[in-house]
Amino acid sequence: LKFVPRGSSMATLIIGAGGAVGSQLARQLIRSSRTVIAADRRLVEYQRSPLPPEIASLVIPAYGPGGAGVDIRDEESLAHVVGSQTQPIATVWNLAAPLSVESAENPGVAMEVTVGGMEKLLRVCTRFGVGRVCFTDSIGSFGSEAPRQNATAKWLVQHPNQDPGSDYGKQKRGCRELLKRWEGDSRFAVLPGLLHADPLWGKGTTEYALDAMLCATEGREFVCPVPVDVQLPMVYRDDLIHGLVLLQDAEEGELLEPDRGYCLPGFSFSALELFEEIKKVEPGFKWREMEGLEDGAAAKFSRIWPDSVSGFEASRDFGFEPIYDLRTTVRKVMREHKMHLKRRELPRTKPLPPVGASPPYLRGGTGEGL
Repeated sequence: LKFVPRGSSMATLIIGAGGAVGSQLARQLIRSSRTVIAADRRLVEYQRSPLPPEIASLVIPAYGPGGAGVDIRDEESLAHVVGSQTQPIATVWNLAAPLSVESAENPGVAMEVTVGGMEKLLRVCTRFGVGRVCFTDSIGSFGSEAPRQNATAKWLVQHPNQDPGSDYGKQKRGCRELLKRWEGDSRFAVLPGLLHADPLWGKGTTEYALDAMLCATEGREFVCPVPVDVQLPMVYRDDLIHGLVLLQDAEEGELLEPDRGYCLPGFSFSALELFEEIKKVEPGFKWREMEGLEDGAAAKFSRIWPDSVSGFEASRDFGFEPIYDLRTTVRKVMREHKMHLKRRELPRTKPLPPVGASPPYLRGGTGEGL
């Protein structure tokens, strides 16, 4: 991969750079003349990069020993990446973690990746003098005791023993506890559901919204895995990435929240509200509830998680203000899906991967969704 030198003398390392959040975070940092080091389990030397070509050509690709992908569960691999850079690393973003439903299906692997990986990463950062680690937490950290409206990261810090109701939430809590004990500058963002138009995503709870918009575009009936009247907070990816960069760049003294944790909300909606908005674009859209819905992990999590999260703290401390609402997001995502669909219908010499197929663990980070 070709590296285009950037103006910053300090670099940002993104672990999970090939995911829906990591790739776009790299893009935004590059646009602001930063040096970005991209690490991902699927980023293997001499193989096609999981990053979009226009991003892959502008980052420094990071490989483990022997050119292997960087697995956060492998401390030697992490040390090789951090220790081999000629440019000092100022900030590390840890985006490597399974999503909520994936964690429920295989909690042992999820624990090893999320908490075990964070523990190894912090040891490596201490060893090589990395001063700042940023982490993407999730609304999955909130349990049934949490406020239903305007939940805050501060509440999570002040209620460390609350039951999040899932292994996923317990793993996120474990990461926050590790960061709290770490001596460097740690920061975390509590992410709502992530909305985007990429053709692939993992198995989470809020991903139902991505599935619904894709089904509508392709003329397929959508089977809804969450109760249609439940509100969930979400955010369009462009807004989220802007907030993550603002959080990374804020002066430490400007971050007034406990443990420097912030929610980055966009807007909240129910599945019914989403379906009504989809029908304004695709009037023939059809949906039905999944049989045995209440027994599914997605339905359980959706009823536990808050209806909305607070953006006041992020606005006050570093000026985060989301732009997108439900209407503009649905139209933008479905427009991009239609463009993808037209490209797929053109004659091609190679088969395309299945649309909406669930990627394996460690495809990217929590920022991929919930």
